[in-house]
Amino acid sequence: MSLQPKIIYEFDHYRLDVAERQLLRGDEAVPLQPKIFDLLCVLVEHQGHLLEKDELMQLVWPDVIVTEANLANNISILRKTLCANGERFIETVPKRGYRFIVPVRQVEKPNSTRTKLDDSPAERIPNISRQRNRLGWWKWRKALAIMLVILLLVGMVVTVSYALEYIPD
Repeated sequence: MSLQPKIIYEFDHYRLDVAERQLLRGDEAVPLQPKIFDLLCVLVEHQGHLLEKDELMQLVWPDVIVTEANLANNISILRKTLCANGERFIETVPKRGYRFIVPVRQVEKPNSTRTKLDDSPAERIPNISRQRNRLGWWKWRKALAIMLVILLLVGMVVTVSYALEYIPD
């Protein structure tokens, strides 16, 4: 277990804990999609500096080719998540890239000596229920897809049998 302190970024009313992959507004967690979170981390870590579009796409999507439209869409979602006027946080430099313009403060959070095994069951329950909900959604989707395929096959069999029965020779 690493004993190095974790860095937390604070800006406006937000706390960004990169190690825990969590954004907090006050004491409330702000849900972010994984790539939107990665985009926020890169922008905050380079606060005040222009990040060219190509550089930003390479940092957030290192193994995937994405378009500038994808980047612009994710910036838009991030702006809306941060506040109604997201321009206050992220500046667009036309034809070049983006810059995080709100002052950011780094805070060191010392690692606790507890391990994940030491967590009480009450602390683990929310994570378990989130995993169950995710698994339940994927199982439901898979079952729905299987039912759709079966329905299509039954429809094809009925159509073929109807056609064979009523088509004159």
